[in-house]
Amino acid sequence: MTIRVKNRLCFAGTNWCLHEGEQWAVIGSTGSGKSIFIKALGGRLPVVHGQIVNFFDGSSAGRPYLHQGEVITVSAEIQREVLQRYAVFHQARWQSTEGDDVPTVKEFFAGNRVDDRIISKTDSTSMDEQTASARREEAIALLGIGHLLNRKVTHLSNGEGRKVLLARALMQSPKLLILDDPFSGLDSDSRKMLINSLTVLLEHRQQRLLLVTSREEEIPDGITHVLGIADHHIVVQGEKSAVCASPFAQGVFKTNSVTEIKDIHLPETDWSTCPPGTPLVEFQNACVSYQGVNVLQDITWTMKQGEHWAIRGPNGAGKSTLLSLILADNPQVYANDVKIFGQQRGTGESIWEIKQHIGWVAPEIHMYYPRRADCLMVVCSGFFDSVGLYQTVTPEQSQIAEKWMQVLGIDGLSDRSFQEVSLGEQRLVLLARALVKQPRLLILDEPCQGLDSLNRSRILQVLDALCRQTPVSLLYVTHHNDELPQSITHVLHLEKGRMKIVKEEKKAGECNT
Repeated sequence: MTIRVKNRLCFAGTNWCLHEGEQWAVIGSTGSGKSIFIKALGGRLPVVHGQIVNFFDGSSAGRPYLHQGEVITVSAEIQREVLQRYAVFHQARWQSTEGDDVPTVKEFFAGNRVDDRIISKTDSTSMDEQTASARREEAIALLGIGHLLNRKVTHLSNGEGRKVLLARALMQSPKLLILDDPFSGLDSDSRKMLINSLTVLLEHRQQRLLLVTSREEEIPDGITHVLGIADHHIVVQGEKSAVCASPFAQGVFKTNSVTEIKDIHLPETDWSTCPPGTPLVEFQNACVSYQGVNVLQDITWTMKQGEHWAIRGPNGAGKSTLLSLILADNPQVYANDVKIFGQQRGTGESIWEIKQHIGWVAPEIHMYYPRRADCLMVVCSGFFDSVGLYQTVTPEQSQIAEKWMQVLGIDGLSDRSFQEVSLGEQRLVLLARALVKQPRLLILDEPCQGLDSLNRSRILQVLDALCRQTPVSLLYVTHHNDELPQSITHVLHLEKGRMKIVKEEKKAGECNT
C-alpha cells in the first residue's frame, strides 16, 4: 500500500499482515510516521496504491472497507476532536457557566445523543442494553473511573479524559482497538492499572490490539509482535523479543544524552528579570470548587525568582487548576488571595499583562491551537500570546523564532504546516513558542508527552541550560521521574486538591506520580 498525506506519499509499497492470534505494538521515533500508519488502518487517510483488506467478518476474500465501530482508535488527536466538539476555547474548562449542553461522562458512555456517537465513532444500538451495561461497568472498573461519571467531559483533566476515552473504546469491543500512546498523561498508578488491564485482556484474547509507544516498559506482556517505523517506512517487524532486542528498537527506547546530543547553545537575547528571591507567585489559603466539589483546598504557597518547581500528583489532584490561577485563565482567581509578579489579582491588571511574562506549554493549548499555520508562524505567535498569528512579525522576531527551533532540533519544520507534522513535533513547536519572548516564568505541563527518548533528553538538556544561563524560573509538571530536569530545586505534591508535600532540593525518585 501507499498512503497519501496532503501532497506527500508515505509508506510506498508497504506490505504488512496481522494474523489471527497476533497482538502488535508499533514503535518509532518522533515524526517517523507511526500515527500516519494507524490512521490509514482506521480508514482516516486515503490509500492511493494497493489496498488495506480486512477479514473481520470471516470471509476468505476479505473486504477493503470498514463498518462503523470495527476499528476504534484512542489517541491525543481523538481526544482533541472530542473537546473541540463541546468547547471552542481551552479556558472553557474553568468557566462554571460553560457547557450546559456538554454531556457528563455517564451520558457520553451511554451514547444516546447522536453527537456523542458521531464523535466517538460508535453506535449504542449495535448491542442490547444488558450487554452494553455489563461492558460499561467492566470498563469503568478496569480503569477506576467511577468517581468521574457525573463530571462534564470538558471538566476532566488531560489524564482523566484519556481514561474516559479508553473506557469508551473497551466498552465497544471493536474488531481492532488501536491505542496511540495510551499511557500519555496518566499518573504512575494509572499506568500500572492500564498495563495490567491490557495484559489481562490479551491473555484471555478478549481484544485484538495495536499499541503505539516509544517506551519499552509500556509494551504489555501479551503483545506478540512489534513493528518498527522510520522515515515513513516499515524498517523492522517480527516477534516481540527479537525486535525489542534489535539496534533499531534500542535506539528508540534508550538514548545516551551525553554522546548523542550536541551541546546546547541558547540564542543571545535579553531576559526580563528581578532580584533573586523576589516573589513571583503567592497563594494564601486559595480554594477552588465546582458544583460543591473542592478542587483546590487551602493552598498557601510562594514561588520566588530563581526557584525551579516540580508540581507532582496523581490525575485529578488539582495541578492544572493551580496553573490556571497563575495563567489568568480561571475566573475563581478573583475570589482568592493570589499575587502574580507582586500584583494582587483583581486590582485592575489585564490578563495580557500577566501572560506577557509567562511562557506556557500544556496539553490544553496543544489541543486547541489552530492547525493551518506553518510551524514558524506558530512559534512567532508566542511573541503576542495569541492562539494563532494575527500580527505582523518583524525580521528580528522571525530570526529569534528560527534560532529556538534550531535549539530544539526542529528547524527543518519551519515551512511545514503545523497540522501535517506529528503530535510529538507539534509539542516541540509549542515549546519553541513558549520560549521566544524570554519569559520570567516558564510553565511546562507535561512537555515531554508523546516524545521519544532522544527528544525527551533534548528538552531536559535545553531546560537545564536555560536554568543555568538565564534568569528564567520554571514550573514543571510531569508524571515520569525520568522527565524531571536536573535543575529542579523544589517539589510541590498535590493530592485531592491539598498540598501534601513541599520539598526543597529535589532528589531523583522522591515522588512517583
